[in-house]
Amino acid sequence: MIKIYLREEKANKIRREGKVPGVIYGPNIGSQKIYADDKDIKTLYKEHEGGLFEIYFEDQKMSAILREIQIHPLTNQIIHFDLYVPSLSKKVTTTIPIEFVGEAPVTKKGGVLNFGLHELDIEAFPQDLPEKIVIDLSLLNEIGETIYVKDLKISSKIKVLLEENTPIVSVIKEREEKFLEEPPTSLESSND
Repeated sequence: MIKIYLREEKANKIRREGKVPGVIYGPNIGSQKIYADDKDIKTLYKEHEGGLFEIYFEDQKMSAILREIQIHPLTNQIIHFDLYVPSLSKKVTTTIPIEFVGEAPVTKKGGVLNFGLHELDIEAFPQDLPEKIVIDLSLLNEIGETIYVKDLKISSKIKVLLEENTPIVSVIKEREEKFLEEPPTSLESSND
């Protein structure tokens, strides 16, 4: 559980104090400026890229979804975050990361993995949201094989908002570079 605090100070002042500014909002809570400790937000980001998690805000436990994280392009530090506190009785639409595990045997046969997706747009009740979708690459044995959205083993409580024939990862043949043994000779110009 992460503790969130109501914020009155400007975002830059909060950042100088080692904290990260953000906003919290939802159908039953108005949009409010908040902040959290930097280390708590980093831990939250690593552990909860998708799915529902518990927060402690204004002396209450709440369930929230991490909607957005802004990262500074030079320092790679988290500079802002958005938390959405959903109604547990209504479905939400969100993006869930895909985690690829295992090693595809086909890569030892000259196959190259071509990743089409790294996250999925889904719809579900907040309490049914997974943290991530795991795909086992060890199932890919031959060049030309593809794992599609329709191949995912996910709960019937989750609706994927993509066409079922959308490729997630496919195997293509490694491109062969052909080198000429001798450089081509230049054409001599003729003076006719």
